Amino acid sequence: MAFDPEHIATLRTPGLVLQSGIRGKDTILCTPTASGKTLAFLLPILQALAKDEDACALLLYPLKALTNDQLEILKQAEMQSGLFLSPAVYDGDTPQTKRPKIRQFSRIVLSNPYEIHEILPYHQMWRRFFQNLKFIVIDEAHKYTGVFGSHVAQVIRRLLRVVKHYGADPTFILASASIGNPEDHAFRLTSRKCVVVKGDSARKPKRHIVFMDASKPEYGSPFVQAANLIRTMVSGGLKTLCFTRSRKAAEFIASLLEKEPLVAPYRAGYMPEERRAIEKGFKEGKLLGVVATSALELGIDIGDLDIVVLTGYPGSVSTFWQQIGRAGRKGDSCLGIFMASETIVDQYVLRHPERVLQKEYEVATISLDNPHIVAGHMLCSASELPLSPDAEHEEIALELERKGLLRRSSKGFIYASITRPHALVKLDAISQKTVALVDEAANKTLETMDFSRALREAHPGAVYLHQAETYVCQTLDLQGLIAILRRQDVDYYTQSLTQKDISVKDAKRLGSNGFVTSYSSQIVVKTRVIGYLCKRYDRLIGRNDLDLPPLTLETKGLFMEFDIPNDYKYLGGLHAIEHTLVALAPLLISCDPSDLAGFSTIQSPYSGLPAIFIYDGQDGGIGLSDELASILEHALSTCLEHLSTCPCEHGCPACCLSPQCGNDNQPMDKGLALNILRQFLGSGSMR
Repeated sequence: MAFDPEHIATLRTPGLVLQSGIRGKDTILCTPTASGKTLAFLLPILQALAKDEDACALLLYPLKALTNDQLEILKQAEMQSGLFLSPAVYDGDTPQTKRPKIRQFSRIVLSNPYEIHEILPYHQMWRRFFQNLKFIVIDEAHKYTGVFGSHVAQVIRRLLRVVKHYGADPTFILASASIGNPEDHAFRLTSRKCVVVKGDSARKPKRHIVFMDASKPEYGSPFVQAANLIRTMVSGGLKTLCFTRSRKAAEFIASLLEKEPLVAPYRAGYMPEERRAIEKGFKEGKLLGVVATSALELGIDIGDLDIVVLTGYPGSVSTFWQQIGRAGRKGDSCLGIFMASETIVDQYVLRHPERVLQKEYEVATISLDNPHIVAGHMLCSASELPLSPDAEHEEIALELERKGLLRRSSKGFIYASITRPHALVKLDAISQKTVALVDEAANKTLETMDFSRALREAHPGAVYLHQAETYVCQTLDLQGLIAILRRQDVDYYTQSLTQKDISVKDAKRLGSNGFVTSYSSQIVVKTRVIGYLCKRYDRLIGRNDLDLPPLTLETKGLFMEFDIPNDYKYLGGLHAIEHTLVALAPLLISCDPSDLAGFSTIQSPYSGLPAIFIYDGQDGGIGLSDELASILEHALSTCLEHLSTCPCEHGCPACCLSPQCGNDNQPMDKGLALNILRQFLGSGSMR
């Protein structure tokens, strides 16, 4: 098949990417959802594969569901073009019997970073494919941020090292939703300087967006209101997709709709056949409503969609538009509904819708120097090919050698341990320990979760929701890493209580205005789950103590010391500022609400003054607290604006109370918080 570049160039966005791809230029396409990104990266690949019958391409997607959807498009392209492509998905769901044929014959392989991480030790089996690899496509590149993005950046570097070993030098094409730093993000992700292509050739729908206050208790909880809204829309024949912030929320809303045969929940963790049945049913109209986590956020084709409901702020402006943009993809009129719960960030967006409507996109964050992430991938890399680390990471290699994990050879460091390193490196976490949640009656694993989360959510007595059914945790075996859950209908939920102890290393003064002095530092946080609360409709019905081991987190952080008395009454004010600052962080920098954590104290371990600590929630840190430190005055000004405009008197969930607080929001003093912030802003600029 021959392609006419001059004709394709009239499509602008695909044309620009085609020209870059043909010239071998690494490219990042940064456009809104439904703007023809798939066509844009597919054209140069087909052009190259038409000219070179041995050429191959690797297409990487963050979610399995997306690879299956794209496979159908590639099969159509193969049929229409007459080219031999043999496109195939190669991931954890691919049957063992089909894998040799894919490695031997497929010219276009669709996969995900998890699978690439697993196959690199067996790169000899991929010799043909890697020798002829001409393109690497990273779709939905904006999703590779934070811990996940930092891991994937290392996987890509390992992949490039292996394909270079086989003599290939592939061209990168990245496709991304709109972000604030596409060029820098592409470089950090791939180690290549990419041409940035921006544009939107898609037909734009007439889109209506409603900002709805779902925090009023007289109408039921936000989840009840969401369920009622979905029920109304579906009964009217409107195809509706509801996004939630968590698996638990998706399951709960779906449980309220269990009598609606046209509605289903959808999230990661389901079996492949379950996910595909839901996708197919939704696309074909057999389902009219789906309640999903971000697993359905990306470009999976689910056909015509009338309404998208967001139950809370999804974490970034780009994700807000990615989810809202799932409706109206074919240019038809559509509706987006943002349902603001009583949480701090939701209420801020409700009062300031311009923060998302103006589309001022945040930057994507990738850390290339987190020692825990680098060390793990260094071990993997050394097990794949002898390794000569760069000067920047040589000290990490020497430390791994001292521990007996690496050994020098004439060609570089090689892996020296018995345990397979790839099994120890989890791409979506820094902690490698996971706990299996086991159904007591069926004796089967329901799902797994990381160790620290298990201490908070799978301790004895914890209520856990799985596929719209409630379970009560009976035992948590920290040695065997197993939690036993019993199926039980309960009308309450549990909330863990924690106790923190913080120490500071290598503090560096950032600035001061006489009232507040800020520092960046290495921070060691010891957290112990000391008990849990039982609540029914937010009303406390019981409290129980727990005796669990502490967790130690060594990370990066920011702390502010205040020139106020060491009087316990001020702790409530500092606590309120801490909550508001952490909650609003996703609007100020690109991060997930759980990526940062905070701690307030009346006596800082550094100098003894009252202080607020904000730190990265991952071992080693990924630089989020540094980003917040760079805009600290603006961030605190935003906190003052939000607290002062909330009509409550003493503090409420809309301004400074947090459902995640391990101290049950005690003590809390909104009035003192306002006084402290006003004094800060009245003391001049930080120098």
